[in-house]
Amino acid sequence: MKKNLLFLASLMLLFSLRINAQNERMLLLESFTNTGCGPCAAYNPAMDALIAANPDKVIAIKYHVNWPSANDPMYLHNTTENGARTSYYGVNSVPHVVIDGNRFDGGPNQLNQNLINQLQAVESPLEMRLSFDVDEATNTISAAVMGRTSTEITGNIRLHVAVIEKEIHFNSAPGPNGERDFYSVMKKLMTGSGGETIGNLEAGSYFARTYSWELANIYDMSQLDVIAWVQNYNTKEVFQTCRASESMEPFYANEAAMSDISNVKAIICSGMAEPKVTLTNFGSNTLTTAQLDVLVNGEILKSINWTGNMATFGSEIVDLGEIDFPVEEENTLEVKINSVNGVSDEVPSNDIASIAIKGAPLNVAKVLKLSIRTDANPQETTWKVTNMATGQVVLEGGPYEAANTLYNETLEINGDGCYDFTIYDAGGNGFDGGLYGLKAGSTTLFSGNKFGDSESNEFSYEVAEGSEELTNAATVIFPNPTSGLVTIVCEGEQNVVVYNMAGQRVFEGISDAYLQIDMKAFGTGIYAVKVGDETQRIVVK
Repeated sequence: MKKNLLFLASLMLLFSLRINAQNERMLLLESFTNTGCGPCAAYNPAMDALIAANPDKVIAIKYHVNWPSANDPMYLHNTTENGARTSYYGVNSVPHVVIDGNRFDGGPNQLNQNLINQLQAVESPLEMRLSFDVDEATNTISAAVMGRTSTEITGNIRLHVAVIEKEIHFNSAPGPNGERDFYSVMKKLMTGSGGETIGNLEAGSYFARTYSWELANIYDMSQLDVIAWVQNYNTKEVFQTCRASESMEPFYANEAAMSDISNVKAIICSGMAEPKVTLTNFGSNTLTTAQLDVLVNGEILKSINWTGNMATFGSEIVDLGEIDFPVEEENTLEVKINSVNGVSDEVPSNDIASIAIKGAPLNVAKVLKLSIRTDANPQETTWKVTNMATGQVVLEGGPYEAANTLYNETLEINGDGCYDFTIYDAGGNGFDGGLYGLKAGSTTLFSGNKFGDSESNEFSYEVAEGSEELTNAATVIFPNPTSGLVTIVCEGEQNVVVYNMAGQRVFEGISDAYLQIDMKAFGTGIYAVKVGDETQRIVVK
């Protein structure tokens, strides 16, 4: 499953009349069955006929459990999600039916047209629309779902999107109950068994999302379908359900969205990045132009004029090029849509994607220790350390020989500066059961295990051999901490350099026995003050 987008937005006054419109309810019928269940074979035909007679009122999905026959092939095709949904409702016998989560819970023999009419007559608080596409070349199914509320929905609200196979026919019964025809069989919960949280929805809220899944265990590709529903995870109430439509019309004409900023390190000291972002067209008009702004800490660094020919529900990863910015202790990178197709985007609240970036703290004369616990394929793991200023690879290691083994290495850094640490996995799946971590002294700078082909972070280092992290009798720096001025008292004329946590010099000067520095000019944070030359110096945080 690939999660791409989630957007919530308040509608403008232009759509206030639509907010008050009625939304006809589609019921979600969730059935639990098994190929070894005799009563299932007895009751399923009548239930299936009732569902078929109400295509404008009922949408069904069937989960196959692992009893009384543990060899039910439709259970075995997706044991995890069939089991999770069964546990969610506490189902302990089959056949069993749940309608709209908590509005009906019982056996299929209790279903009838009057009950369907009664449950379906209750107005829904939202309208939903859904479309899907199957790419046989890549063996992938993609779905786009969107919704808009007419009244408020609060609680632990989650979106569910599921792939079903509408009809499966066996020439001979796959289980002891004799059934050969099965309908609306759940193949994949694209949002996971628990759904995707979308939070509280005010009246007029809008959401849109896309998913994709690599097909598996499909009997007949022509029978694939996608359904979606919105549910309160705690109360189990289902507010609305929808099925895919080939003629699905988006809510808006010019509506694009930003998501998934990538190719950015989580920890940085160089101030350099080459981010990428996903641009998706949720509008009915083909997307031909989009103006994108790239911001760091609220400052616009560059604007990108994207051009293309993106169809509705199409997506493209946009390369934003290189950016350079002053690193702070905490940083926010944002990519914002300014316009689409030469006009304002109709849903501005989904126009911004953002990612947090930490400034790499300055490490002074600390022992750098790399720990790697290999997985089952140690020969796939390598790493390197690169000086960001020069581009020179100063250290590298791997591949390794022993599987599932802990390796500890001390990294000898011989020059001050900002460094990149990159770990690689030739298999493209990171560590499967292994992990890595880099420490400076007793502090873990970063660690990880799931990273695909590679993962990179930066660290700032100063050799400062023989230096201290405390003042001595000859040099005094006070007050510490400070809300403004810092006073440096030292013997004779000394060099003074102030570094921020990203390892960048923010001040450099000379103290002739006495010097005051106004730290307010550098902003709130932790700084390292170095007093002295290369042969004799102290560093105070």
